[in-house]
Amino acid sequence: MLLSFVSNVLSAWFAFLLPSYATWKAVSHRPVSEQEFERWAMYWSVVGAFVALEYAAGWLISWIPFWWETRTLFLLFLALPQTQGSTWIYVNVLTPYLTPREAGIDAGIVAAQTNILTFIQGRVAKLSQSLWAVATQSSAAGASGAGPAAAGAAPDPFSVAKGLWSTYGPALMTVFQPPAESAHAASARPASYSASSYDVSSESDSAASSSYSSVQPVYPEVQAN
Repeated sequence: MLLSFVSNVLSAWFAFLLPSYATWKAVSHRPVSEQEFERWAMYWSVVGAFVALEYAAGWLISWIPFWWETRTLFLLFLALPQTQGSTWIYVNVLTPYLTPREAGIDAGIVAAQTNILTFIQGRVAKLSQSLWAVATQSSAAGASGAGPAAAGAAPDPFSVAKGLWSTYGPALMTVFQPPAESAHAASARPASYSASSYDVSSESDSAASSSYSSVQPVYPEVQAN
């Protein structure tokens, strides 16, 4: 664990950070030094190929004894200006291997990109057709009433939307409706209503009786003989 940590730190500093800074200096300063620019272009070409191979076969080469130490020494060999191993590998290994195979590699890259794009487009088209079939099936009842003349016509988007709403709309609207009244509250409502009506009737009766009692009775006068 400690050796791998030290290896990663040394590789990050000498193989990536310092070369990145040197590449920035070679590109940003004017006039551009063609020699420095060419050197770092060779370096990143070799490092990119090495990192790609390491990612592809990392599950296998990581079990090699002293792999992290060997990897660190190799990256230092590529990056250090005293060795300039990247230039040597570019001239003696990478260029002789890629030059006679350049046309085939370019054709393979174009074919791979085309096949991947065709595969993705086919999957997307199949998925869209499946979704459209599900949407049109929901509006089959409305489309069947349009008559045989409209049987071969393309489905109307408005009809499809209407069919979807008629199918799934009520279920969606139940989300926005207030919760149903409980059975206890429903059973308690008539009792409260009768009690309130009784109070109203009792109040009206008491008012009537009070108004009747406020009127003084009139008695006929008795005439003396």
